[in-house]
Amino acid sequence: MTEKTSLAFLLIDCENDAINNIIDELNQIDTVKEYEKLDNPWKIIIKLEADTLDKIREAIAWKIRKMSGIKATLTLVEYMR
Repeated sequence: MTEKTSLAFLLIDCENDAINNIIDELNQIDTVKEYEKLDNPWKIIIKLEADTLDKIREAIAWKIRKMSGIKATLTLVEYMR
């Protein structure tokens, strides 16, 4: 039997010159499983996964949104898995 994990995706709008620094910082967060750079108003999409949704929320609120250069975020949470 597989353990159920919580999953979310986060879109990030940031300054163009901050993208590489943000990605370096994202690599240090254990709930961040994947990321891709985008070529549109949202510059980065992140896949976050943890054993609870609270851990994902904490990473977004206390680590990711506090990063320098981030202008806005949009969180997409998977509820039915």
